[in-house]
Amino acid sequence: MRGIAFSFVLFLAGYAQGDCSPAKDTSRIAIAGGSITELVYLLKRDSQIIAVDTTSNYPEQTSSLPSIGYVRNLSAEGILSLKPTLILGEHDMGPPEVINQLEKVSVEVKKVEERQSAMGIVAKLECVAAILDVPESETNLIKGNLLVLAKDLYEIKRVSAAGPRVALILSFIDGSPILAGNATSGDGVLDMIGATNVFSDIEGWKPATRESLLSRNPAHLVVTQRGLKAQGGMAGLEKNPALRLTSAVKDGNVYALDGMALLGFGPRTLETAIVLAEKLK
Repeated sequence: MRGIAFSFVLFLAGYAQGDCSPAKDTSRIAIAGGSITELVYLLKRDSQIIAVDTTSNYPEQTSSLPSIGYVRNLSAEGILSLKPTLILGEHDMGPPEVINQLEKVSVEVKKVEERQSAMGIVAKLECVAAILDVPESETNLIKGNLLVLAKDLYEIKRVSAAGPRVALILSFIDGSPILAGNATSGDGVLDMIGATNVFSDIEGWKPATRESLLSRNPAHLVVTQRGLKAQGGMAGLEKNPALRLTSAVKDGNVYALDGMALLGFGPRTLETAIVLAEKLK
């Protein structure tokens, strides 16, 4: 038991998050990235948010805030018109020329690095809390709750010697499923629970052919709720020529989950990953 505990301590190490120094002025925050928005709400600093991007759809209160566009396709003019004192975003917010333009007009910009792992989420919380100068007395309980979930995921992965064979579908384009390959948030989630991503030999999110799916033949399919809806629900997915002959579909091992909760690598990802692990048993 002590060996397991020591292994978890090692699992915690090495998650420093770059420049997490306190921002100069957090009174008017524009956020680009759904996971960052969730963390700011969790830290009870939402009264300082003046705008969010289109991936920030949780909690429900975000729907009443002005939008600054998609996290990777921001508009400098639109953001500056809102007079933010801080632009706080995920590591991939952009495009780079817009970020450069914002920095040139002396608006503070902070990017929070992302590591697609359970402890990466805990580190992201710590970084956001540090940027917003939230006292440890206010963050300790939140961090403790996330660490409990991270430890649960560590245990799930530890006992998954030969994890279930899974394909994870983000969406569909002209009927072709877009699947999670290596270096994607989908691959990160599957790794967290010790599952085997049958498309880990490809890079990024890629459309899959009928042949590639049949040759890999996943035992389980995970699909975002939005993707499943666009495909016409479960009945539509079961008729999809690229999917219908896989063991996952024939055996009824298809699971639809909220895409942002599963793949956003905010606090909800920990709980959603545990739910998925239970489904894959």
